[in-house]
This record gives sequence, structure tokens and C-alpha cells, in this order.
Amino acid sequence: MNSEVIRIVIIIAGILLMSVSFLMHSYKKITVNFTVMWELLGIMLVLIGAVPVFSQWTKQLASGTGFAFFCVGAIFLFEEFRSSVMLSQLFLKTQEMAMHISMLNQENERIMRDLEKLECLLEEKHEKKEKKDTVCS
Repeated sequence: MNSEVIRIVIIIAGILLMSVSFLMHSYKKITVNFTVMWELLGIMLVLIGAVPVFSQWTKQLASGTGFAFFCVGAIFLFEEFRSSVMLSQLFLKTQEMAMHISMLNQENERIMRDLEKLECLLEEKHEKKEKKDTVCS
């Protein structure tokens, strides 16, 4: 791979990374923090590929080395993106579980208040019955 092809591939990878991270965020598969991180990394890749000052190093790579570099970089980016998606899913599930627990706690408190009211009513009824029985005796 010559230096121009490497630069074009780096630009395409940056654009692809930005678009995929934006789509994953819009589908609620990735959190905002990870989306911003991947968007910034995509912008950096586009700048590295587009600005000649940042991509001078591509001229020093041999063709096989450039291809190997691209493959290793692509695998690394894919795995890290997949890891951030999994972490985001865990964060979202944790937040959902916390909301469910909160709602269950509120329902439990309501049931406990209702139970206390019923206990008070039963005690009052029981006291009235005892008074009635003592009066009748």
C-alpha cells in the first residue's frame, strides 16, 4: 500500500467510525460518553489522513507494513468499539434495574402503609369487641 492509499483508508476509517458511533447512539446501543470518545477518535483519524503534516509517517512504511498496520489497527478499533458497546449495554441495564428497584421499593412502602392501616383497624375492632364482651358480662 502506498502512502496515498493509506491516507485515504485512514480518512474512510475515521468517517466510518464517526457514523457508526452516531448510529449506535441513536439506536440506544452506546452511551453518550462512549459516543463522544469515538467521535473524537474519528475526527483525529480524518485529520491524520487529510492533513499532510500529520501523515508524513505513511511515506516511510513499506507496502506490506502498511497493510499489516491497517489490519492490526482495524482489529483493535473493532474490538475496542465492541467492548464499549458491551459496557454501554451493561450501564443501561444497570440503570434500568435501579429504576425497577426504586419502583418496587415505593410499592413496598405503599403496601406497608396499607398493612399498618389495616392492623390499626383490626386492633380498634378487636378493642371494641372486647369492650362489648366486658359490658355484656
